[in-house]
Amino acid sequence: MMEQELRTERTFGVTSTLKPAQRMRLLAFLNSEVYPDVLDVMEMVCIELESKLINTEAEQEAAVLANHKMTKAAWQIFVHIQQKIADESALYLRSVEKKPPVPALTEQERYIENLLNPTRPSPEEAEFTGA
Repeated sequence: MMEQELRTERTFGVTSTLKPAQRMRLLAFLNSEVYPDVLDVMEMVCIELESKLINTEAEQEAAVLANHKMTKAAWQIFVHIQQKIADESALYLRSVEKKPPVPALTEQERYIENLLNPTRPSPEEAEFTGA
């Protein structure tokens, strides 16, 4: 098996957003059988950090506090990543959902619309009455 290169530096960009194809792949990932496995691995990492905290000697107050902060941050990141994947997937779904077609207005409806909307220019009566 090839060793996967780890991303250790920022490459995405501060103001970047995901492309539709990326969101589509995230949706597929979210609904795949692999997603629970990835969550399990991420949870394992959080539990490993908790174990490190639990096994830190109570007299080492600075180390206990540091390990507590790391554990808390890990769980927050774990939850935030799940939420971000769900949010990005939902954005993709909203972008591809079919919008219901809006039927064209009849002549009478256009006339009423123009009467009720004073910001529109006044139409010629003949245009709407058929005269």
